[in-house]
Amino acid sequence: MERLWKDGIVRNESGMFAGKDRITLMFPAEQITQVSLHSSGEVFEAGRDYIHTPGDDFIIRTENSRIPYLPPAALRPAGEGVKIYPEEGANAISGAVDGGNLIFDNKAFFAFNQIDVSYSCTAPKLDVQLDTQAEKLPKFREKLARREPLKITLIGDSISEGFNATKFVDVPPFAPCYMEQAALALGENITFRNRAVGGTGIQHVSRVEADYLGDAPDLLVIAYGMNNFAGMPVDEFINRLQTLISGCHAVNPKTEYLLVTSMSGNPDWTPTVAGPDALYAEKLREFVARQGKGIALADVYKVWCRFLERKDFYDLTGNGVNHPNDYGHRIYASVVLELLTGKKYFN
Repeated sequence: MERLWKDGIVRNESGMFAGKDRITLMFPAEQITQVSLHSSGEVFEAGRDYIHTPGDDFIIRTENSRIPYLPPAALRPAGEGVKIYPEEGANAISGAVDGGNLIFDNKAFFAFNQIDVSYSCTAPKLDVQLDTQAEKLPKFREKLARREPLKITLIGDSISEGFNATKFVDVPPFAPCYMEQAALALGENITFRNRAVGGTGIQHVSRVEADYLGDAPDLLVIAYGMNNFAGMPVDEFINRLQTLISGCHAVNPKTEYLLVTSMSGNPDWTPTVAGPDALYAEKLREFVARQGKGIALADVYKVWCRFLERKDFYDLTGNGVNHPNDYGHRIYASVVLELLTGKKYFN
């Protein structure tokens, strides 16, 4: 998997000129090495298409730039020509907090309109503290160290199924979902099965129960939350999670578990307003802290929030409301890999 940054080089940081002519970078850039369209790879020129001054932590789109730009009105579609999800060819979704619509696309629109920015900088480091949980998942870690065969199964919602990763929507650069990226990075001894189903929450886990129980995985990755934020009290979510794990343990006592906190969604969309996302993440942390060594946490939410202190939501989204783009899937994968390998991915 391509690292987000390494040795002072930031690689393919995502950005989108969505309602603005300026993209904020994660770090002050000494030199921009490349700006390109994410899907096609078309390379843009400094001065002609964008402006960057060495040391600045942003780039500005020029007036006659070839880089895609969405005016503010495009982010709030209204009037003739608007197709509301789930209508075929939808370009908007209802449910904005002010009663209007939000831009939406469940295919490749965002991949076609987002750019990748690569640049050099001094000691890139994300100021986030992740618990290494080195004592957790002892059986998985021992097999991984010995490069023995390992089976990983993922269950979750559309994010985990891979929605809006370019491999899923079948456009270049064909990057896979986060857990497939992580499994590939872990080595050839990994057998990975993705049992996630779009549109589901933890209440739908019975749909895939026979599959993940039949897999008898060494590691069951559980990544629900986004589709439960708006409709399920967090205590019920935790109770259902405990039931899920207990049921799996009764059938496969050797299985260990990795729980994944969800990214946050668009705060201007009613189903993903700020608040429940943070509460779910906190309750998951508390749940894992009460468990034994066989259950660990990949705290994507904690890292995602740090990125959003610098990046706009439209820099990271794959559909406009509740899916990550390729860069977002890389963030997810980096959190998972830091947890499973002990290597530092954010400093």
